[in-house]
Amino acid sequence: MTRRGDLRPWLFAVGLLGLLGVHWIADPRPPDGVWGVVGMLAVPPWLRAPACGLAALLALPPVARAAVRSGRPAGRRLAATLGRAPAGAWVALLVAVAWLLRSRTAYGDGGHIVWEIEHGQWIYYKEPLDRLAAALFYHAGHALFGWGAATAIAVLSTLAGALFWLALVRLARSRPLGEGGAFAIWGLLGTTGATALFFGHVENYSLLAAGALWTLVLLLEAAVDPGRPLWPAAAAFGLTFATHLSAAWLAAALPVAWLVRHGGVAGLRVPERRRAAQAEALRACGAAALPFGLVVVGMALAGFAPSGFSAATFGGGDGRMFVPLLRPETVYERFTMFSLPHLRFFANELLLVAPVGLLLAVVGAVGRRSDGRRSDGGTGVLIAAAVGTLLYAFVFNPDMMVASPLGGLNEWDLFALLATPVTLLGLWWLRTAMDEGDDRDAVVLSATAASVLHALPWLLFNAGVRF
Repeated sequence: MTRRGDLRPWLFAVGLLGLLGVHWIADPRPPDGVWGVVGMLAVPPWLRAPACGLAALLALPPVARAAVRSGRPAGRRLAATLGRAPAGAWVALLVAVAWLLRSRTAYGDGGHIVWEIEHGQWIYYKEPLDRLAAALFYHAGHALFGWGAATAIAVLSTLAGALFWLALVRLARSRPLGEGGAFAIWGLLGTTGATALFFGHVENYSLLAAGALWTLVLLLEAAVDPGRPLWPAAAAFGLTFATHLSAAWLAAALPVAWLVRHGGVAGLRVPERRRAAQAEALRACGAAALPFGLVVVGMALAGFAPSGFSAATFGGGDGRMFVPLLRPETVYERFTMFSLPHLRFFANELLLVAPVGLLLAVVGAVGRRSDGRRSDGGTGVLIAAAVGTLLYAFVFNPDMMVASPLGGLNEWDLFALLATPVTLLGLWWLRTAMDEGDDRDAVVLSATAASVLHALPWLLFNAGVRF
């Protein structure tokens, strides 16, 4: 149970009701509508109201607590039954479902990437391993099955989902939320808007998202358990960075985990701890640098010349990476940093990829458990990762939105990376700011109902399914 008079479940319920109200009432049509809930276009009006109403009913703490108490015995029996099947079988089933519901909607640079791969491109400096994997899939698939590059990329993104689901399996097995915590992990992390990346999405962010989750899961293990080494998490980060350079926005989480493991700044003043910390830092830096170093060497041996390479080459069509502060100056810029249109774009992106996780993270920031516990080592790691990716989504210029009638929705996948650390942070406050019991389980049930209501229509929308 949580503390007597704890208002956080009600505070979360109010936020959840507001979120569900947006799903029910808002005009979701892009480019000018609330495209963060664009998936509701796949739901007929006669179904939208009762679906939102049921989720709203479950958002009320007394109703959710009653549902938890009455459903817990059946839930335990179901979990025991499902647990008899190997995790690999469930992952294979998810991959099969993802392929059946694969995306039929084109976004961002997808068409351009398809053209480049079919015309001989093997690697690209912004996402070297991602592009190499896509090219290999294309050439092998074309030779064996007659695939085009779009099909090869769709297969790759769906298989990246298997890596993502396996990371969820690992996280659930560590039981960070105690008994029944697997339901929260799968119900929330498995239903963010970013999971659409694993449903045959033809772009280059699926492996990035899977690698980001593996990095954070391994970092959490290292931060919470001093007996686990840090270098596997560093290696996962290095490999993810070599896959797609946008992983750099997660980088701050690694030194935070390192500091946590060695007692923070105060701990580093102790000579023995300082020597151990320095040795671990060297191992972690080596593990992180190795994958990208091998990629650079491989590119050099293959004759890839990075002529003209500079920071400007990361800036899209006009060579400008960031949203302008004062005024748009090129055709690729549509707003200034703190303008209402940019804030609306940012809010829609958050709404699309991490609505429930963000709400959990905000409410969790004001909470502590009845024993006074407010955080643990994992909290700092996730805050660093979440802040980095949120900053990325806010300052980086989404210039491909200008080339599509979808407007900002065209670039949703560019910033989908933020969904994982933000939602993990929201989950983590359930570990550190709420005691195990009916109240916490009720919050999980309410959050999962709303998250499924958000994610499932979004997947159907991308797959072209309309009722």
